[in-house]
Amino acid sequence: MMKILNRFLETVLAILVALMVVGCFWQVITRFLLHNPSKYTEELLRYMLIWLTMLGVPYAYGKESHLSINLITRTFKPKNLTRTKIGIEFLVLFISVFVMIAGGVMVTLNSAGQISPAMELPMQVYYICVPISGVLMVLYCLQRLITFTKELKEEK
Repeated sequence: MMKILNRFLETVLAILVALMVVGCFWQVITRFLLHNPSKYTEELLRYMLIWLTMLGVPYAYGKESHLSINLITRTFKPKNLTRTKIGIEFLVLFISVFVMIAGGVMVTLNSAGQISPAMELPMQVYYICVPISGVLMVLYCLQRLITFTKELKEEK
């Protein structure tokens, strides 16, 4: 299941990066060569960057490629390190559920009726990426909690 999710996110992220390169290239052409900048590309690039970030964070987290500072935990014994990892996962789970999912849903619902200035898209398209990212974080967090719990049982 997680391999399928990883592959899907990899594909979506790659497409977003490619579209951003094309959009940026088009903006440069219209601005400097045609002297008539496109009014849509700047907003489109902004939205794609936000979606890229909000989908990239859970992907990196699930692949354990996120930034981690292990200055203190390097000195922990394996049992204490696993317990610390489990505690961190519960903290991430809490933040993902209450801030990203619940807060993201509230912000998305509050943006009903608003439209973006240039592309005239509903602002919900912009905000819905936060709860989606939260759901993905919960999925990866639960997988990691299961893994760390098994490690803790093996250490006993």
